[in-house]
Amino acid sequence: MTIFHANAEPGGAAPLRRQTERFDISGRLRAGAGGYEIRLRSRQGGRNHAVHTHFNLVADSGDLIERRPLDAQAARFIIDNFEARGDTASFDIFASDLTGSGMREREPVATDPKSIRHQLTGSEQSYTATGTKLAYHQPIFDKYRETGFASIIRATMTLHQVCASKCPYCSTIRRNRADAITLDEAKAFVTALGEDQARYNRDNFAVYNDRYREATGADIGLRGLILSGGGQPNLWPHFAEFVDWLAGLDMDLGLITNGFPPHIDEDIYRHFQWIRLSITPEDASPHYPGQRFDAQYMPETIRHNDALTVGLSYVHGPWTDDDILARIDGALEDNGFDYCRVLADCNLSRSAQLAAHGALAERLFQLGFIDVDGQPLKRIFHQLKYHGEGTEAEELWDGGQCFLQVYNTFWDTTGHEANGHSACYPCDSVTVLAGDEEPERRFDAERWGTHSNTDVAKLYTEHVRPFFDPRQNCAACLFMRNNRMVKELSSAGGLDFTPGEPPEHINFP
Repeated sequence: MTIFHANAEPGGAAPLRRQTERFDISGRLRAGAGGYEIRLRSRQGGRNHAVHTHFNLVADSGDLIERRPLDAQAARFIIDNFEARGDTASFDIFASDLTGSGMREREPVATDPKSIRHQLTGSEQSYTATGTKLAYHQPIFDKYRETGFASIIRATMTLHQVCASKCPYCSTIRRNRADAITLDEAKAFVTALGEDQARYNRDNFAVYNDRYREATGADIGLRGLILSGGGQPNLWPHFAEFVDWLAGLDMDLGLITNGFPPHIDEDIYRHFQWIRLSITPEDASPHYPGQRFDAQYMPETIRHNDALTVGLSYVHGPWTDDDILARIDGALEDNGFDYCRVLADCNLSRSAQLAAHGALAERLFQLGFIDVDGQPLKRIFHQLKYHGEGTEAEELWDGGQCFLQVYNTFWDTTGHEANGHSACYPCDSVTVLAGDEEPERRFDAERWGTHSNTDVAKLYTEHVRPFFDPRQNCAACLFMRNNRMVKELSSAGGLDFTPGEPPEHINFP
């Protein structure tokens, strides 16, 4: 069913509305702010929604002309063409379409990744999942090649799905419950991958375990754990108690959050080796005083702390202006943080994503954050992360097996309230696989799931097997470089893939 009011003009007329199979879309004047906003609400139910306040005006060549606030004309055009263009591409509007008689059919503008101003630097190797660090765990890939068994050395777990922000690029906008887990469930998951897995490898794979201990100083088991969530895992009621318990285990701890609740004891963050703070569009977060991310509360224990790596993450899009990039640079300096990775919206299709990366690189160059070759000049760096394509998928996964299962798992709690358990996945980015179809923007266990959290030990006590065919389900994979690295490390070639200068945090992605 579709409802559309074309008379949404300043002065109080009815809002613009449209309904698709997946979303309710509405456009309306922003109270007290001027201009329009468009809200996307999942038809899955719940209160999760995204708010868009700007769009990109694009030339026929695919180049960005300028970022503009939504007005009545643009809002009407987006909503009228939403079903055809989708929930992400709709906010890039060709100028000739906006001023013409309507939307024209267009072939995607091909962008060669090698044409983008970018260099793979030590910062990107250390702070993002490029696959480089896997070479430091070679014995587990020998084990996989010779026995067919996995070694889960890295894991990310969500603690709940709670988030108050309304980011346009939200990767899980279609979640519809809090889906929180208990403290006992959280501890059981970590114990199964940590202590239990280490014992299993000592008893059953002693040769490989001894090699791994010689290389790393530890048994084969969980080496790096990242706590995540709908937005703020530190809003989970058991957060502090859980982190105190984790601090007594032999593994590195990481945290991904979009804020720091003031009621949490600041000392709890001393237990982490790695923290990444997501910077949302400033009008999307209720936690930014005066809609300024740099005015938010920062625990003193994470500021200017040489024992802790703290980074920022920022998604570039129509909501970005030069001022926020300058203030990100200032916030890094003021707080003594280590880096900010800036990347394009992963919900975009491959062609649109590469075009967005090209525009991002040029903006960073013009602002003096990278040099003519793409090398970072300050603490901000560009992460060139983009979707794969079908031909690469066919060649990489010739056996139909995702290789991330060999060393990694991601436990997402979607469906936990209804089922009493929830699924693990090979990675955290399946929700944004934008190939020929729109991204799912939710975790779907039937499409990508492996074992449930209650059976997570089966990931290493049973032979690695395909739970789905990535050539069909993940042709637009964002981690093909990691998959390829696992495939090469697991081959019999005996090549040395370790870089000349070791990256930081080899137990994290």
